[in-house]
Amino acid sequence: MFNGNISTTEISLNRRGLMTWTLIVIAVILLYLGSFVFMEDLGMVEMIEDYPDAFIAGLGMTPEMFADINLYHGGLVLMYVLLLASIYSMMLAGGMITRDVDLGTVEFLYTRPVSRPAILVSKAFSFLVLITLFWIAIYLVSIAVGGFWVAPAVFDIYAQFAAHLMGYLACLAAGGIAFALAPLLNRTQSLTSLAIGLGFGFFLLNSLASMYGQLDFLKYLSLHYYADLSGAAAGEPFITGMVVLPAVFGTGVAVGAALIRKKDFTA
Repeated sequence: MFNGNISTTEISLNRRGLMTWTLIVIAVILLYLGSFVFMEDLGMVEMIEDYPDAFIAGLGMTPEMFADINLYHGGLVLMYVLLLASIYSMMLAGGMITRDVDLGTVEFLYTRPVSRPAILVSKAFSFLVLITLFWIAIYLVSIAVGGFWVAPAVFDIYAQFAAHLMGYLACLAAGGIAFALAPLLNRTQSLTSLAIGLGFGFFLLNSLASMYGQLDFLKYLSLHYYADLSGAAAGEPFITGMVVLPAVFGTGVAVGAALIRKKDFTA
């Protein structure tokens, strides 16, 4: 159920995209984490206290976050990093499947003596490698900016590791969802639109659940809830999320393998 040549090829084909998205996220971290001292001097804690509670909850901008750099980075900066990273994850995973149909290479790849599920599993392994490198880079940059520049004395690299780990697991889950849906699509453009929609959708569902008690049930449909970046940054990672998110990835790959086995590429 694994082909090394396919995995190596996918990693090679997606190196440029990995570099581009990594640079985008690094820019976000440099901008927002690097601005922590400025926001602290600006009196953001007092300003946020005057905002409506629903607005504060929806954006995750609690006063405590602007008083503690670990909560600020883990609970606020990484929340928006996860928004971008989840979109990239779905575009990456789904693109590995839809690209073959879009470019017509499916006629060559899927007639080789390798089963369709084995092809998808090999692509999923490539996705796993690329997303792991992506989040390692994010973590190292966070440590460099927060631990050696902004707040060397108080930036907790262990708590940040937990927060970054949860973000990584959430991206795996996002990729699993894309692997499950990609066999239903025939165009990379459709996959891109779906990835962007789902990425913002997960973020919006979590925000609405935080803002309105009547909509609290919506949080269970959001990857952000299971990642619980604020809790991880505070030293209390969400154990349920650590189980659910990898399970979503595994389930998504299994569903995708089953769907791609039955897909008619001649239609």
